[in-house]
Amino acid sequence: MEYDLPPAEETHEIVKVPDRPMALVSQMSNSRLVKLGLDPRTEQVTAVKAFPLGSSDAMLHGLAVSSHHPGRIWATHEGADRLLLVDPRADSLEAAPRIEREIAVPGGGRGPHYVNEYGDALWVTLKGSDQVLTLDHTRPERHRLFDAKPHPIFAARHPVSGDFYVSQDSASSLLRIDPRTGRTTQIPVPADQGSTPVGLISGPGGIWLVLLGTAQAGTGTFGRIDADGRIVWHRLSSPLGRSASLLHLAIDPPGTAREPGLWLLASSIVSEQARDLIIRVRFDPSWTRVTGEEYAALPTQLCKAHRLLPLENSVLATELTSAKVAQLISS
Repeated sequence: MEYDLPPAEETHEIVKVPDRPMALVSQMSNSRLVKLGLDPRTEQVTAVKAFPLGSSDAMLHGLAVSSHHPGRIWATHEGADRLLLVDPRADSLEAAPRIEREIAVPGGGRGPHYVNEYGDALWVTLKGSDQVLTLDHTRPERHRLFDAKPHPIFAARHPVSGDFYVSQDSASSLLRIDPRTGRTTQIPVPADQGSTPVGLISGPGGIWLVLLGTAQAGTGTFGRIDADGRIVWHRLSSPLGRSASLLHLAIDPPGTAREPGLWLLASSIVSEQARDLIIRVRFDPSWTRVTGEEYAALPTQLCKAHRLLPLENSVLATELTSAKVAQLISS
């Protein structure tokens, strides 16, 4: 099923508000934050309300739940070069979110894209200046910028090594950052596996990533980075999967009673020949062997499917250009 959002040219990120029946969606083209009311039992969207967050040209993009500030989220103004701490006011669908704090991107960095919180540190990809920023949100003067290749998209901390990895879509390379020493290295994506790493998350045993491919072809490739920086690659095996252009991925929230598996999102963002799909890949308990694949096509194709949000009994997907959210009820 699908739900209409207020019209916008670009609908981007989606997060779940902890302990509240609400999800939040960013619309970049008009800098609006959309509240989605969720039925506590079925998880279906019951109401939609959009609010401006900053000026209309500030380009609201990244969203991340804050643990340091319970009930708050971090957001990015990609066009205004600002990091925001936001109270979404999740107790009421009608209440306008409030920006409680703004932090200017330091050191001439531009275009904050993705943000996430790790303790006192924010890690931010700067798409405009091709850098990665780490900043102590309790003392913003304590920060560091790392040069990246074009264009840094996602960043995540390895659950074993503690190193940070960054996807760089236009360079078809991964940036590895040792936060203790500041040392950086580049890990090229092997051409025989595919190209264009975009989605990248911390997950069971390592960092998981997907490859988008090119306008000519996707390869249905995803992989896991181990503690030493080695990548074990997997490829989807079904006819739909072998040419899938994979943009994003996600894991189930803690406590979900599903067998081990990943959610993958295939997107038409770079090719009109590509399908917009939600894919479930099942694994054995060791997370080393794929045991099954399931596919669901989004009702609106050529929507440039963008981000995934698994819930307890379903998964939501944003559609970049159609201003919709799709929902797959999972078993």
